[in-house]
Amino acid sequence: MSTDRMDKREENLFRSTLFRRLFLSYVVLILLFLAGASAWYLISYSGNERDNRLKNARQMAENFATEADRTLLTARALCSAMDASESIRNLYQTILIEKSTPDSMQLYKVRSEITRIKASADSLEVYSIMLGFTGDRRLYASGSVIALDQAISAAPQNTRIEMTSVSELLGQTIPANITVNKPFLVYAEPYVSASYGPGKGIMMVLMDPDRLAPRVTALMQVMSGLEIRNGAKPVYTGGEMAGDAETVEIRSLVDNNVTYRMQISEKTLKAPFPAQAFIPLLALALIGVLVGWVMYRYLQARYHPIGEITQMVKREEENQGETDDLVTVMRGITNLIGERNGYREKMITITPYASHGALHQLLSGSLEGNQIRVLREEQFLGLRNGYYMVGIVNLALRGAAEQRYRDIQTLAAQALTDMGSDEMTVVTCPRDAQNLYAVVNGEDPEKMTELFYRMLPAIEEALDDENAAVTLGVSRPGTELEQLREACLQAASALENMILGGRGSVYFYEEGREESREYYFPANTRERMVRALREGQEQELTALMDTLWDRNFRKASLSPEAVRHLVDELHACVSGALREISEQSTTHIRVERIREPATIEEIFAYYRSTLAETMKACTEIRETEMEGEELEQAICTYIEEHALNPELSLTAVADHFGVSGKLVGTVCKNRTGKTYLQIVHDCRIQEAVRLLEETDLSLEEIAEKCGFSNVLTFRRNFKAAMNKNPSDYRRE
Repeated sequence: MSTDRMDKREENLFRSTLFRRLFLSYVVLILLFLAGASAWYLISYSGNERDNRLKNARQMAENFATEADRTLLTARALCSAMDASESIRNLYQTILIEKSTPDSMQLYKVRSEITRIKASADSLEVYSIMLGFTGDRRLYASGSVIALDQAISAAPQNTRIEMTSVSELLGQTIPANITVNKPFLVYAEPYVSASYGPGKGIMMVLMDPDRLAPRVTALMQVMSGLEIRNGAKPVYTGGEMAGDAETVEIRSLVDNNVTYRMQISEKTLKAPFPAQAFIPLLALALIGVLVGWVMYRYLQARYHPIGEITQMVKREEENQGETDDLVTVMRGITNLIGERNGYREKMITITPYASHGALHQLLSGSLEGNQIRVLREEQFLGLRNGYYMVGIVNLALRGAAEQRYRDIQTLAAQALTDMGSDEMTVVTCPRDAQNLYAVVNGEDPEKMTELFYRMLPAIEEALDDENAAVTLGVSRPGTELEQLREACLQAASALENMILGGRGSVYFYEEGREESREYYFPANTRERMVRALREGQEQELTALMDTLWDRNFRKASLSPEAVRHLVDELHACVSGALREISEQSTTHIRVERIREPATIEEIFAYYRSTLAETMKACTEIRETEMEGEELEQAICTYIEEHALNPELSLTAVADHFGVSGKLVGTVCKNRTGKTYLQIVHDCRIQEAVRLLEETDLSLEEIAEKCGFSNVLTFRRNFKAAMNKNPSDYRRE
């Protein structure tokens, strides 16, 4: 072939409508792929970059909260040290219990003790620590005693964190001292003298807010605003808090009332788009051009035989104008094989693969009217007789894998094809993994109906598997290919009758069946299900499902439509009950709707098993909760029974039950509202009161029996609790 002839043939390619459509479809697919890939890349790049920046900002927020918690923990440790100090307790005893004036030595010891406690913090953020007693007109600081104009009023009963001065916190005017008038970040706790009861004074840790500036400055590189809150009250602020910005809120691990709220700056989250990021887009464009060129060369090679046939046919139709290539090629093939060579009846030899795909498109309703006309006129599908009926063969096999379904579907299709004859043609194509279309084409609808009845045993014999269940749904006879899709819907509707009739039967489409459309379903079914699941009433749940079954299927004859409505309502009821149970516990069991055709027995069995599984999970959760309550009760009982033992400690209780000391403290607080030490002190004081009232034991003996280390400690704790000395209480 000469070069000029090849160039001319390539020029003629684009004169063909079919070639232009094929090539254009490839080009459109390539462009859509490139557009989708580019959009996915750009969105993914921006999203990943934003996520990384958001993650880094949140990590910085976590670091800031950790540093702030470390500062609060230091302040709490200083207050705990003052509360446990023996020197400070003696000072409190002298001033407020004995109502006497402390001597200089006692004041010296207290100032030295406060100085030592401040030095133990080893933190530059702690500027000073101060202590004051309720009703006293002095503040005790490291190295000094500050006189007040009036006595300190009622002490706080909870932890307070404020950005204020000591004078404002106490509600007094103290002009003589600069420290008490300078704003600090003040951490204040009630002084309780290491015992139970209301606060007897106030302990304050003064922290320099300027020391927070470097941390806040570093944080403001990614944040637009910062708030440290004590409850609902802002204690410390930085920047500006916008209304719609991304907010990070972290609760303090030291004090549950303290939260750190930070808003991430939108500038931080906006990712730059560098030039090198366009390199993958350029690579995609080059790949698209290369694929387009390859597709062109491939179509050029594959289209030439069709082009030759088209040219042969068009020589006879030059005066008829331009026609659709698909119609032209079909007519050309028919003329070439049939009329010219006398083999029209052998056209069936080219149809098995093409007709299979065409039938699938016809059944799914994706062919247009002109294409259906071509297929019918040219008998391309092999449906040459006057009537057709569509059947859907449902294949059910318990526990079968996808490959097994493909195997039995192939066996069923072969058995159906073998049942065809010259009078009645049987054509099959798969609908999905478990269903197969079977189209019977003949001249006698009665014989076609009989053939469907014979299909059932023939398929069962071909499968030769006792676990396989075969069910057929069959449409009414039809004559027009345009109505083949409607016949498919009729067959699907007929197959749904298995919900009442069961598997292993042939169901024909019927209209206007007179059966009851009313079904029994109480309005409170969901509430009863939830209550039975929550309370573990398995018999109640079983009785509920049995009643639904008996009232609807043993005592009534429902139509398939009524059964479908009943199943829909049952699914909504079970799904809602499981969702409500999941919201109230850690049970997360979901129920999926049965999509494939199934019998009513199978549907009820599915929902029964789902409810039984949920009942089992709820029972296990209740048993776990009961075990937790028993452990908490055992811990509290053990503490009360052994409170008089001087060797008892928080660590000893935790070791006895194999838990942490923190858990023991939490259990005590949650169940009694008291701390571990408060419970122990209460038990010891109560026993001391009983011994003072009922026995003549000495104070030393009573102190020993009640678990106090010495008489002095016993007296102090007894007087703090009862406002009387033990000896005075006995005399009364």
